[in-house]
Amino acid sequence: MPSIVLAGHPCVGKTTFAHLLAKRALSRSTISNVVHISESTACPDQTKAECYSNSHMEKTTRAALKSEFDRAVVSSAANEEGSTTLVILDSLNYIKGYRYELFCISKAAGERHGAVWVMGSSSDEQFNSASTESSSDVLAKKRNQERKVMMQKQFGQQDDNEKKSKSENDLDGYYEDDETMNQLVLRFEPPDVKNRWESPLFKVDVTSVSPWDRNGTLEVSASCDQTTNAMKTMEIND
Repeated sequence: MPSIVLAGHPCVGKTTFAHLLAKRALSRSTISNVVHISESTACPDQTKAECYSNSHMEKTTRAALKSEFDRAVVSSAANEEGSTTLVILDSLNYIKGYRYELFCISKAAGERHGAVWVMGSSSDEQFNSASTESSSDVLAKKRNQERKVMMQKQFGQQDDNEKKSKSENDLDGYYEDDETMNQLVLRFEPPDVKNRWESPLFKVDVTSVSPWDRNGTLEVSASCDQTTNAMKTMEIND
């Protein structure tokens, strides 16, 4: 069973990419099942804003994600059909040592392991200091605030008997404010293909693929089939 760890700045499109990757994988005869792990599955009683509200919650969230990843990898490795299951860990995965621990889990189970760095633009590799900010991060903050307003509006329109569970209403969630996103970007340790636990490493500029525009906005009119077909020309570099 192969496992893929996604990494990237907040709100660059990791979850959307994970869904598209899962759909593409399932269209191949070699994959029969996809396990998609994210904050919403590892921490079902917390919103994304709560998961990253402070350093203690961040640590708890990372532990929950790693535990969920461990269970999925070990379970699939023990299953006779495990070799046809793909595990995708969809989160920030912003700490180098943490990604090494995930690699060790896969290798201990005797499974293949790879990393994908999802970037809002190629400039994400160049902007990692407090004095600069990439254009994709600016757009990510705008998308985060729009998502926050939309989800709060939807939630506020429901009465107590109609409010959906978090798994239904907060599949991706939002970060509380721009400062939280700034701090997460500053702590992001870029993957490096020279590290054996991050090889193979694929760098994906999602703006090269529909439904993303070159300016980082989403084209909601694009169908899922159109999007997955466009993935054939995605910019992936070793």
